[in-house]
Amino acid sequence: MQNIRNKFNNILVSGASGDIGIGIGRILKASGFNKVFGCDINTDSWGLCIFENIAEVPRADSAGYIEKLIGLIAAYKIDLFIPSSEAEIKALIDTNNISEAELGCQILMADQSTIKISLDKYDTSVFLKEHNLNSPWTVVAGQGWPKSLPCIFKPRSGQGSKGLEIVKESERVRELSNKEGYIFQELLSPDEEEYTCGVYRSKRGEIRAILIKRTLNGGFTGKGTVVENKDIEDYVNEIAEALNVVGAINLQLRLTDHGPFLFEINPRLSSTVVFRHKLGFEDLLWALEELAGLPLRTYNKPKEGTQFYRGLSEYFIK
Repeated sequence: MQNIRNKFNNILVSGASGDIGIGIGRILKASGFNKVFGCDINTDSWGLCIFENIAEVPRADSAGYIEKLIGLIAAYKIDLFIPSSEAEIKALIDTNNISEAELGCQILMADQSTIKISLDKYDTSVFLKEHNLNSPWTVVAGQGWPKSLPCIFKPRSGQGSKGLEIVKESERVRELSNKEGYIFQELLSPDEEEYTCGVYRSKRGEIRAILIKRTLNGGFTGKGTVVENKDIEDYVNEIAEALNVVGAINLQLRLTDHGPFLFEINPRLSSTVVFRHKLGFEDLLWALEELAGLPLRTYNKPKEGTQFYRGLSEYFIK
């Protein structure tokens, strides 16, 4: 651990007022990284209790985001930048594939090929089909009719349940069909068989995975149970191999009567990053080790049936 801390003296984490960014900050601070800075569009949050400070930045899709980010990296003498949301990751790869040299520091994120596929849910579906992997049927709004109802209507890009709707009637399909940037997708069942799967694939091709059966609460994982399931593990390993991913990603799927079906890839650390870290799935630290050119520490899988719950905490600044 000392070698990693020596490599990265000053770290900047984006989304420092959000659950993923704060989770990353908590792990870094608990691991002995003292100079951990944050940035966010919102600077007044409990992230202030985690980070050295939170600098204000514009929205990731605004013209001034990259320029502001470069300024912060120079001002704080940042060695490593960790983007925590799809919007920020997209901004980095859309800006003419901005290099680490131009940004002024190293960046911790998955490879660009995986990111580009994952950021578009229609492209994700096409990719799975091309590799003969289970995939829910997916139709771009305005380019075809849903294959069955009810179905899911959601943005082609974006995260969580934002903009998601369950469509049950043909009339509603007609109302939504001209909405750009959306897809109709198969409604997978049953609801109680939803899984969030952390996957880390090293530069050498070693794959590590943790499978969690989850219950959602307000769009987030409210509770989860560690499971062992060969069908799911084989499936997520096959996806990681097909993507040739390098780094940490999160796969969301449902286990149906016809096997596991993936409906979303998050090309980033997960909102359950702290839970996973405490269970021994230390994907954030593994990524840091690889950036530092160090061998990966051993992964000891958590006990099957281990449960976790998302609770509330109180923080004070005096």
